[in-house]
Amino acid sequence: MGRYHQLLLWTRERVPAKTVPRRSVRRGTFMISRIPALLAVSCRNGDAPAAAGVGTEEVVSIADGLKIAFDVHLSGDLERAEEFYRAILRVSPGDPMAATLLGLILSQRTMVRQSKHKTLSLLRSRGFLPATVIDVGAQTGTPPLYEVFPDAHHVLIEPVAENEPALQQLCARLPSAEYRIAAAARRDGTVPLAVSDDRLYSSVVPEGAEPADSLPGRRMVPAVSLDSLCAERGYAGPMLVKIDVDGLELEVLAGAAALMRPDAVFAIEATVAGGDARLLPIVDAMAAHGFQVWDIVDPLYRPGDERMWQVDLVMVHRDGPYAPL
Repeated sequence: MGRYHQLLLWTRERVPAKTVPRRSVRRGTFMISRIPALLAVSCRNGDAPAAAGVGTEEVVSIADGLKIAFDVHLSGDLERAEEFYRAILRVSPGDPMAATLLGLILSQRTMVRQSKHKTLSLLRSRGFLPATVIDVGAQTGTPPLYEVFPDAHHVLIEPVAENEPALQQLCARLPSAEYRIAAAARRDGTVPLAVSDDRLYSSVVPEGAEPADSLPGRRMVPAVSLDSLCAERGYAGPMLVKIDVDGLELEVLAGAAALMRPDAVFAIEATVAGGDARLLPIVDAMAAHGFQVWDIVDPLYRPGDERMWQVDLVMVHRDGPYAPL
């Protein structure tokens, strides 16, 4: 049976980390010295390895080591899995399975680093603990916001009424949350909203414009500015403001001047391709309030030509506590 077919079987019958069969193979063995969180510490090609000095030592085959390493990999512990793969490669340089899976870990780390969850976790580790998280364009929820900041008060703003049941359920699960069925805008009132048939996309239609062909449905919805909403509700800072409104980000920001404080963080979706690319106008608009780009995450590529289409800009104030980090 080939190695890759074995790997498929290992995903179904994974070897528990504490069950390490002893088996000798011609290509060599390596030693596992187990401490509670460390599995691969030393190895030697061919012969039994020298004692590691701590833990319980086991000599296992390359095949069994790969099984254990992959089990750790599947558990999500990339650091320990990487230690395993590198130990195997020291014993058997060029092992195709270990090399392939090590490359996968490096790719996974890149993808994780480019996520909203990761950048918010980094900000949290550096002291950013928002009292209020405002999710503009919440749809049915944005998990990274409440996964990273579960103790904050979450305010979910969503204009599509069909998403209200999901928001009700989400608010019931969170320790402190509320939602508002409305579009965020420059000022309070009503605005025309174009909505896709599947309710996945919606966008306020600018005055005098026609909705895009991909958003044929049109309805009038309540509009609220973030300034008036925060004044009405008295939300505490620091604030994290996430904005995903498919085109009218500048209108939302125009109604959020009071939120542009040094201790605030903004995460704003911005297109980077096409005639209406919004990345630079958003950066310029935020720079006027003292904000600068801290990170760029969640890249989205067009399926047709694989060109980068949009990203999320994570922005902090140049005089705030997070700018020099």
